[in-house]
Amino acid sequence: MKNILLIGVLLGLITLVSCRKDNIVRSDGVELRFSADTVFLDTVFNTVGSSTYQLKVYNPAREKVIIDNIRLENPASCYRLNINGKAGNNRSNIEILPEDSVYIFIEITPGACSSPEMVFEDRILFENKGTRQNVHVVSLVWDAIFHFPNKFLVAGSGQNSVVIPYSVIDCNTIWQSGERHVIYGYAVVNDGCELNIQPGAEVYFHQNSGLWVFNGGSLKVAEGFQPGNGDSVTFMGDRLEPSYENIPGQWGGVLGGIFIDDSARCVINNAVIKNAENAIRLDSAQFNDQLVITNSYILNTSRTALFGGFGNVKAENLVIANSGFYGLFCYGGNYEFRHCTFANYWTQSTRTVPAVYLTNYFDFNNADGSSFRVVRPLQKAYFGNCIVYGNNRQELQIAEDPSDQMNYEFNHSLLKLDRDLDDRGFNIDDPEFVAPLVNLDPGFVDTDKNSYDLESNSQAIDQGNDPDALRVNLDIRGRIRNIDGDPDLGAFEFQK
Repeated sequence: MKNILLIGVLLGLITLVSCRKDNIVRSDGVELRFSADTVFLDTVFNTVGSSTYQLKVYNPAREKVIIDNIRLENPASCYRLNINGKAGNNRSNIEILPEDSVYIFIEITPGACSSPEMVFEDRILFENKGTRQNVHVVSLVWDAIFHFPNKFLVAGSGQNSVVIPYSVIDCNTIWQSGERHVIYGYAVVNDGCELNIQPGAEVYFHQNSGLWVFNGGSLKVAEGFQPGNGDSVTFMGDRLEPSYENIPGQWGGVLGGIFIDDSARCVINNAVIKNAENAIRLDSAQFNDQLVITNSYILNTSRTALFGGFGNVKAENLVIANSGFYGLFCYGGNYEFRHCTFANYWTQSTRTVPAVYLTNYFDFNNADGSSFRVVRPLQKAYFGNCIVYGNNRQELQIAEDPSDQMNYEFNHSLLKLDRDLDDRGFNIDDPEFVAPLVNLDPGFVDTDKNSYDLESNSQAIDQGNDPDALRVNLDIRGRIRNIDGDPDLGAFEFQK
């Protein structure tokens, strides 16, 4: 009984002491401590709010502190504060318990304050019994041209219907170097119209958004621009925080990221297309050269980088790297790839499919569990001086229905293949394979950083054929092929 009473008294004393300590208010100013002396908010567009950033304000004293005032220095600031759970850019009598802290959450919406590429700065001021301190806040704000949907298309019916929001780009429009365009929904290049995107332009896509080159439309990206001169055209998501720099799946709607319709024609040169869900999708080509893509990169795609549904593609110096599913999926059609690098080192989930998949059929499943097959001829799939490699045991798969055409050729290409012929599914001694290199190390510089230049020990060096190298006499960086021997495989020519 005495022990119980003693414990009760001790607990009461502890509680009393604690209450007294928390109730003692510091009468003079205290030097607060901060989690940072400058808060850097990431780059934002001029009419789009930032993510929320936090500043921790710590009271090092053993008494409670009541801060007289916390405010932004500029009363008309574009920054917004939430101080200890309450919104407001100017608040008084903020209490911080002994050796405790409060949080200030900071955002910016530039709005009418913005001008092209301006640095926004302000200071959070702290006044406490004559003690004055401050923390800087800094953000870079970009001007941009926004494309918002004003029309809606309903595809399908019933439970399978999909609403596609879109806007139509003015006919024969030029997006100039230095311009930044931000797309919500689909931006449509209409029938008979052309969109010309100059070198140095940047195109950003909101989630589930894309670019739709409609029947009869034309897209030209840095047409005729020589490789190695910089000023690439960038296609990427609109999240500008550094943590989103290489996150796949940020953009691309139900039609894909860049959707090229059956009678559209597109020239894409000197482009970086990154972080999409499905980057480029081709539909039922009616003409040759539906897509000509050169000196370009398609990187970090969460599903498929280049999907050809009976497409027509000519590609040179193209790098397709790191896709959650396929780098290239060809379902019928006509394709030519010269000096291209297909490298799939995806690590964000289990990938069971190859980097490159060629087929002339597709099996569709009905709701009742039955299936039906649609066969479309693979008229041509040529790979000259290419690399097809990755971290799977096999990175090339060929699936054929004998009822229709299945024409393909790999000429002087380095391939990652299963060593077991039955598992592989095709024989590299067949005439479709001309001087193949199988399972040799391509010697990429750094696959984790999407750097697919060749190291000096690469077994792809000097292994190419001359006819394809003569057609693609400069590599993706503008270096001359055959300058120090035979041409190398892939998009990059190694030079000492």
